[in-house]
Formats: sequence, C-alpha cells, structure tokens
Amino acid sequence: MTNSPNAITVHKLHPRLGAEIRGVDLAQSLSAEVFELIVRAFNEYSVLLFRNQAINDDQQVAFSQRFHELEKISFSLAAKNPYVYELSNIDEHGQILKSDAKKRTFLNVNARWHTDSSFKPIPAMASILSGREIPIHERADTDFASMRVGYDEIAVERRAALRGLMAVHHYAYSLQLTGDGNVPQAELDALPPSTHPILRIHPGSGQPSLFVSGHIESINGMPVEAGRHLAEELIRWCTRPEFVYSHEWITNDLVMWDNRCTLHRATVVPEREIRRAHRTTVMGEGPVEALL
Repeated sequence: MTNSPNAITVHKLHPRLGAEIRGVDLAQSLSAEVFELIVRAFNEYSVLLFRNQAINDDQQVAFSQRFHELEKISFSLAAKNPYVYELSNIDEHGQILKSDAKKRTFLNVNARWHTDSSFKPIPAMASILSGREIPIHERADTDFASMRVGYDEIAVERRAALRGLMAVHHYAYSLQLTGDGNVPQAELDALPPSTHPILRIHPGSGQPSLFVSGHIESINGMPVEAGRHLAEELIRWCTRPEFVYSHEWITNDLVMWDNRCTLHRATVVPEREIRRAHRTTVMGEGPVEALL
C-alpha cells in the first residue's frame, strides 16, 4: 500500500548522492510520519527521485509547501501560476520553439552548472521538478553534483584558503552569458546582486559544504576575472564525472534537489520533441550560515 511508512523504500541512485523513494503517491495526502521520512532522506541524499507521479500543479504546490513557503516566480516568460515555473520548449501556441527563439536563450542559462536562486538574499532550499511530458527519442537529462562531497574531497589547506571568501551572485550576469532571453529589464532590476559565503553550513544536516554557482559574478576582495576563475575552478572540482549523477527523465518522474548543497544543469533543450516540466521552488531560511 502506498504512503504507508512500512511500504516506503529508499534506493541509492549514485555512490555520492541521490536516492529513489518508492511506495509514495504524491497526489495523495502524506502523514507526518511519511513526510518526515522524506525530509530525512532529502537531508541525507540531496537529490530524491519519485517515479510515476502523475500530478497537477495544485498537487505539486501542496506537496512543495509542506517543506516551507514557496518562492514566487521571478520571470513572467516562464510562468502562468506564480509558484510554478514552466521549463518547457514550446511557445504560447504549443509549438516547439524555433532554434533562434528568445525563450531558448532564456532556457539555455540552465545548461550551466548552478544552484537555483543563489542570486537571492536567501537562496532556495529545494527545487521540485515534475516531468509532465518527456521526449521519447531526444535525451534531455539533468546532471547533479554534491557540493558537500566537493568540500569533503578538497585538501585541508585549500579549505583554509577559502574561509571567509564571499561571492557575489547575479542573475543578470549569468543570463547575459547566453543572451538576454527577452527577459524584461524591470524583472532583472528586481534581482540585484546578493553575496554569500563560499563555505557554508548545510542547515538540514549540519555538515560543511562549498557554495558556488554559475551565477557568481565576482568574489569580494579579488580582481573580477580572478574571482570568476576561482568560482569556475571550484565548480569543476565538484562536478568531476565520477561525482555526477545524470538523471535520464521518464514522463511523470518527479525530482527534487537541495539547492543549499547541490549543483545541477540541464544537458540540452530538445529540438524536435516537446519537453514539458513544471518546477516549484521552496524558499530557504536565512541568513546563510558561513563556515568559520
């Protein structure tokens, strides 16, 4: 029987992060005991997969709100519901985007390793992505890597050199690396740069973690290019192939990941087949606790 604590099982997806949770139907109500099992697994594995979840937006919002208050979507281009971000490769008429469509530029920013909402004063806790319609012939994987593993694997003397460093995260910076994406300037102006420590404490587990992202524009106290180089170097460190879990989507997969300690990227925006995925984003709690 689904949604019974005794029926729920956890299966690792990768040696370093990720687990599939079986025996849960997210379209139905979850008891406090079942929800606590999910929270514990989330804090341990950082990425959770739930298969066969044929849910609608209201059900996705209801599940997401169990974790904390939800972020409102910042970009009108990507949302009809203020809490549901539509990561889909179709236009307003339901047609697949042309290769030169502005929205493709907007979507392509997700192809860089990043963590969602790192450019906000309080970064997001979790992103929850529901794969509503997934291509059969075109792969559109999402890659994940753990910044807690990145911290654990880094040399002790290197950790010491990173202590106290503060990075400036800025969405307008990362967007312009691929184009303007047709995002209204007023929406970009509403997201000024935010500064966060490169070493932080993960509040769900108390473990130390790196905190870097493709949204980093600079690092305080360093020349701009040197700061960007350091951020990119740390991202490469965390995302070495042996540390990456690559999720191959199936229709009605639901995947949630921990933005406080996990990097992710979309590998491709499909060219010929429709991909519809709806994301909700759970607000974080702040301020961010630096590792001192």
